Amino acid sequence: MSMLERIAGSNRMSRYLELPARLHMRPKSTQISGEVVGDSMFRRQRDVMDHLISPTAKHFSFDGAGTGSAARPTESVTPEDYDEVGWGEKSLLELSDSIRACLRHDGSGGPDIPRLSSFLVAAVQDEAQWGQPTLDLATIEHARLDKLLAELVHFGESLRAKNPHFRPVPAQELPLQLRIDVSNAKRLRRLWRRRFREQYFMMDQHRCAILVEGGRLKDVSFDNSLAYDLGKWLTKVGDPISELEGNLQFDPGHWWLNITCAERDGIVASSLETPTKGRYGITALPLLTGREEIIRPNVFKYIREGRAADMHNSLIGQVGRQIRVLRGYRLRSIVAPQAGIRYDGLFTIRQYGYKQDNKTNVYRLELTLERVPEQKKSQEEIEDIPRPSQLDDWALYEKLEGDQIKLLKGETTYLGWKLRRQEEKIDRDEWRRAQLFRASFEPIGGV
Repeated sequence: MSMLERIAGSNRMSRYLELPARLHMRPKSTQISGEVVGDSMFRRQRDVMDHLISPTAKHFSFDGAGTGSAARPTESVTPEDYDEVGWGEKSLLELSDSIRACLRHDGSGGPDIPRLSSFLVAAVQDEAQWGQPTLDLATIEHARLDKLLAELVHFGESLRAKNPHFRPVPAQELPLQLRIDVSNAKRLRRLWRRRFREQYFMMDQHRCAILVEGGRLKDVSFDNSLAYDLGKWLTKVGDPISELEGNLQFDPGHWWLNITCAERDGIVASSLETPTKGRYGITALPLLTGREEIIRPNVFKYIREGRAADMHNSLIGQVGRQIRVLRGYRLRSIVAPQAGIRYDGLFTIRQYGYKQDNKTNVYRLELTLERVPEQKKSQEEIEDIPRPSQLDDWALYEKLEGDQIKLLKGETTYLGWKLRRQEEKIDRDEWRRAQLFRASFEPIGGV
């Protein structure tokens, strides 16, 4: 097998086997101000790229200057080599998520803007100058590069429209690097649309198929007959796995589309909002509804109201012990995920108590939880999850669920479901903004 064949086979999915064997681009370097990079790093990058570039194809060097054909050593190439120079599937997905998250959070590209600029230049040159472009559709789809380009273009257009006098900002008044990046994003998107045609516009349909067949919804089926308010999904419980395997499988920040997917993987034993020991004998508590207050850093008070059966009585004997805590997007907490269900790590139950309102006969549970220190991810890192690519899957999941309701129950039921979802989202967003506003004026514990 030739080197080109090994390169082409490393990232290609079976759906795109008919595409021509790809080359691997050589990105233009970007100097970050205030940061000194050793010559050894650049020598190592050049050595790796020498292995990735075809011995016959024309390519461009790190300084942007074009070079002709040259003989290259035919050494073995691994996926780690692609990630080292930043153009592997994993590295590109991380870059895409990082840029998109920063654009949504504060309107900046964050610390990865130099990498983005370098990638856009390299990708445009790769498409425009080479006979066999580097990136295939599978890599673009996996790394969500189509979403990245769309958000960059939208950001550039919206920035021009933001003006105290509601007049568009002329393009020449935008920062130079931003204008270059947005221009390259537009050009690259046009080139990809021309090369892939309808396949480019159907990537979400293919992502949805992957979601069901072997992705986040694997072995989970929709059942509209269920009356459970938190979901209408079922799964078959798999074979038991040892507790050691279970502990290795779930790291803080693990994310699911719904509680049934968490049940499928064995972290909980039920899709109901109740403490269970799951498949591995470790107690897990899903906080899907109710509300949560921050008492002090890493210490939280969970409050829940309802019937006596909803008071998690089994936790009385767990005070002082560690349990796994999952948080859902419907939980009224400023640390709850934007969507889906997230495993937030190990917590110690510090206090348990509940009381009954004699006037309404409603019970109120108060549970004090302290996060176990020195876990693999900090609380701040966990709060960044779900990432933009995961939110892409969430949007496809909601569309899939809506399509199932429309198909099985009709248009009227679907419109009612969609309206309730929109009202819930508006209510959650307003509550979260109010809590964050209060938190900006109050010390932690007053939220």
